[in-house]
Amino acid sequence: MEGEVTIKDTTAGSPAAVGFYGLGFAATFAGLMNMGMIPDALMVIAMAVMLGGFAEIFAGWQLWRKGDTFGATAFTIFGLWWFGFSYINLAPLGLFNATWDAASATSLAYFTLVWGIIATLLTLGTLKIGLKMLTVVFIVLDLTFFSLAAVFFGMTSLLTIAGIITFITGLAALYLATALVLNAVGMKMPM
Repeated sequence: MEGEVTIKDTTAGSPAAVGFYGLGFAATFAGLMNMGMIPDALMVIAMAVMLGGFAEIFAGWQLWRKGDTFGATAFTIFGLWWFGFSYINLAPLGLFNATWDAASATSLAYFTLVWGIIATLLTLGTLKIGLKMLTVVFIVLDLTFFSLAAVFFGMTSLLTIAGIITFITGLAALYLATALVLNAVGMKMPM
């Protein structure tokens, strides 16, 4: 059309590694806490907000500009999940003058269950993308959500197992992020 301007993003680099580092660091520290290796939540909340939240959202928005609907959506919604989860944990402490009580275990169970269902549906998309390590990351992410839902539904004896699964999710995401970066500079890591 006359007068229409088309803008195309011609940058070559992929922001996906930043998003996977965000997921990787946040999940690794959350897993360590749930396994009882980190005695407090401060580092987990810091990683959740700064890396899980901001890094994933920034990566998602950049992928949107590149036309990657799957990557943009996955990183953005899971980045927002980290913000939401952090807020759920901080609001009872008076964040933003909130006066709410802590979320009930049942509420947290349904919260993580619904996210597990969405993650599982997105896992189906990874099969079409064909990047094996991406599918692995999503499968262990699915297991993370479902194992945490089980813990919140009352199976508290599974907390350590949920922590191990979350830790594995973090390590898988950190591996994929590193592979993306190193492959971009000519090293060949399997993905």
